[in-house]
Parts: sequence; C-alpha cells; structure tokens
Amino acid sequence: MGLSNILRVPVHRNANYKADGTKSLVYLFHKYGIGPTKAGRFHRNHEHVLMKRQIDGSSAQVTTDDQQNDAFYTCPVQFGTPAQTLDLDLDSGSADLWVWSTHLPSKTVEAAMASGAAVFDPDNSSTFKGMPGSTWQIRYGDNSAASGTVGTDNVKIGNITIEGQAVELASRISSQLQNQTESRGLFGLAFGKINTVRPKAVHTPLENMILQQDIPASQELFTCYLGSYKDKNDPDHGQSFYTFGGIDEGVVQSSGQPISYTPIDNSEGFWMFSSPSVVINGVAIELPNNQAIADTGTTLMLVTDQICDQIYGAIDGAEYSEDAMGWVFPADTPAENLPTVSFAVGSKQIVIEKEHLSFAAYNSTMVFGGIQSQGNLNFNIFGDVFLQGVYAVFDAGNKQFGVVQRADPTPDGPQA
Repeated sequence: MGLSNILRVPVHRNANYKADGTKSLVYLFHKYGIGPTKAGRFHRNHEHVLMKRQIDGSSAQVTTDDQQNDAFYTCPVQFGTPAQTLDLDLDSGSADLWVWSTHLPSKTVEAAMASGAAVFDPDNSSTFKGMPGSTWQIRYGDNSAASGTVGTDNVKIGNITIEGQAVELASRISSQLQNQTESRGLFGLAFGKINTVRPKAVHTPLENMILQQDIPASQELFTCYLGSYKDKNDPDHGQSFYTFGGIDEGVVQSSGQPISYTPIDNSEGFWMFSSPSVVINGVAIELPNNQAIADTGTTLMLVTDQICDQIYGAIDGAEYSEDAMGWVFPADTPAENLPTVSFAVGSKQIVIEKEHLSFAAYNSTMVFGGIQSQGNLNFNIFGDVFLQGVYAVFDAGNKQFGVVQRADPTPDGPQA
C-alpha cells in the first residue's frame, strides 16, 4: 500500500480468540433478535425467547456459554485526564460507547486488573462529569449484557480528541463479557437512533466529531481496513486499521479501482444499503428490494436461505448441519472447487475471497461456512467475512457507503 498523510488508528487482532461458528451465529441471533428459519438445536419459543434443545428433547433458555461475543478486533481508545487507555471493539452495528469501569463489583475489577487489563476510573480523571439520572443497558436479544450509569469526558482515538463525549460506565456486565480477555467495552459507530442511554439518547463519537468539527466538513466519515491472519505473509501483513476524517488514498491506489458508493438508509440506525444481486459461478441472481448492513462488530456474513442454498449447493459434500446450526463443508476442499461468489453493494459486485468462505473448524473433517442464514431478519448482515476483502468508507456526511475491492495476492488462502 502507498504512503498516506491520513493517520491510521491501529487495530489489534485478539490473539486469544478461538473461532466457533455456532457460537458466533447464536450471538447474532441475540444481537439482532433473529428467529432461526432452519431446523436445529436453537429456536425461539412463543415469547420470542431463544431456546436450546437438550439431549433429552426438552428445551432450555440459551446461556452465555452457548454464544460468543465477536470481539475479534480491538482499538486503543484514551479516556479522561490524564489519559487512561482501554482496548475497545469498534462496532458499526451498535451506537453505544461503553467501558469497563471501577463501578463494577470489586471482584470483577480486581480480576481484570490482575490480568493486566485497564478499567476506567472516573475518579482519576479531572475532566469527568457525571450525568445524574442517565442510565444505559445493552441487550443482546433476550439477555442484558451490560448496564450502568453515564458521564462525560474527553475521549481520544488516533489524533482526534472528542470533548465532553458521553461515556457509558458499566456497573454490571454478564459473565460472558467478564470472560473476554481483550475488549474492555464498545465504541459504537452506528447512528444515534439506536443508542440505549435513557431518558435521553446521547450523541455517538462520530456524531460529536462532526458537531465539534474534529474532522473536515468534506470528510465526515470513517474508513475500515480489516486484515486477516490468513494474509500475514502478504504485503499488508494482514494488518488492520481505521481512519477518521479522511480516506487512505494509498489503499485506493493499490486496488487499481475507484471507490464505489451507494446511498444508505439510516432510518433504523444502521449503515444499510441496497444489495440487489448476487453472482455465483457467473450466474446472476436478482434480489429485488434486498437490503444489507455493514457491521464491523460481526464476524460472519448472513444472507437469505435461498442464497445459502445456492452457494453451498455449489460445494461438493456441503450440508446443512442441525447440530452446527449452519452450513458446513469438507475441510479439504481445494480452492478451485469452491464457488466464486460476489454480492452487490449498490451496482458494484464485490467478490468474497475464497479463503473466507471457511470460517472455523467444525470437526476434524468439516468447516463451518463464513456465510450463513439470516433467519427471519429482513436484511443481510455483511460482517468481517465481507469486510476483509474490501476497503470500506462509512460516509455519514453524504449518507453513503463506499467500497473498493482490495488487492489481495492470495485470495484463496496462504500459499504453501
């Protein structure tokens, strides 16, 4: 990639992350309230509660052990004066900025500090101000994952300092989040409509960057370049970064293509855009009125059952597994036998790199596919399986989403 004057905010991959396809999918069921449309171990009851079928045939409510928070990438963010640095999950599918704080139970704080993790202490920041009466609560489907109080402080990411940013302080978190070893909170990059602070929602970091003119009026955007560990020997070494207030033209130039933009619909708080077609092995399938969202906080890619059937129908030995709750295929399938699949972002087709059609091992002979069913959700979710193949531009000022296919010398996976 060429040189650029834009500051790249570094992204760290969670070295302790162990991909589990089923758990990541169940996490998405919770995050988006999805009802599965395929048979399997998980289903929603009449009260819309996500349930898991037990060995004896009975059903029990899904627990934190059945799902996996998708904090695969984290970024360092500084809070307060003097600065306290926490590694957060940057999530374009959420609109809350929340952090582990010293308001959590003392045992939780002590355990975090003993592991070397930072926990934000508002008492040690001279610029922190409480917001009496304001509370927040993150819900993933049926479960409340985190909740607490709210205050304002200076927040710095990269070379941008946001003054008086609302910071949601966790005073309670689920056991699942307590077991995370990397992320100590969430940096929401969706739109404020889905912010959970009550009685009145607060501005997101991106909204405040714009309001405070921390980023140019002509560049009210952020960009995302998510690398893959599978590309560690490529020229970009599989590295990842974000930029705020500018586009890294070096990445665009190295792609050899211009950025393709399409309008977004942010009425539901998401980065939602039209995805009107998919092409599988050269055969185009039109998807009238189909919508998708770009979600940096999701590892998988979720699409309709129709498209899943078509994709996995093109892979010898692929099958839908009720136990895995998703599509699996033989681990020894050579790249040349995998289908070439592309999805439209507006009018631009973006190819899913074959190395990402496989998400994680399912057992000793099969892998869990990176593209799975969206269930009864009425839009696709383009997570990391999609984003790892593009340079993405989230342009709030012009209400558009832009992508350019990245130059990847090894799209089929590491070379022997």
